[in-house]
Amino acid sequence: MVLLITLFLGGCMTDSNTVFDEFHEVNIKKWSWHEPQTFVFEVKEDNYVYDMVCGLRISGSYAYSNIWLLYTVEGPDTKIKQQFQISLSDKTGKWLGKGMSNLLSYEQPILGNIKLKKGKYTVKISQNMREEELAAVSDLGLKIIKGSKIY
Repeated sequence: MVLLITLFLGGCMTDSNTVFDEFHEVNIKKWSWHEPQTFVFEVKEDNYVYDMVCGLRISGSYAYSNIWLLYTVEGPDTKIKQQFQISLSDKTGKWLGKGMSNLLSYEQPILGNIKLKKGKYTVKISQNMREEELAAVSDLGLKIIKGSKIY
């Protein structure tokens, strides 16, 4: 019994280096170019590097093998805008995400080992596909992970 409780509590804990982890529900019927998902987090320690990871959940009815996303990061002395791609299936059409065909989860690093100053940051992520309104995207997330110390 003690082992079960320990395993359960261990599975619920987040990594101590994760300083921000948030998901937003997207309109699964249509996600427009004009509806970015906005995440706001604060950096309290500027003597570390940080990694930013995008999380994505789609339904099995998603029509493409990839998704193109556009992110902007704004904060103290920081303004970054980049496009990136998440490959969702292999060449045979097999989904690469974790989960069942009704909901598949993906994680994609978008920035690694970046030095951030103390302060508030805003990250906006929008879909950047050819279709103005994209169906079958369930949730979009952002995770900020504290990396190694800068000496």
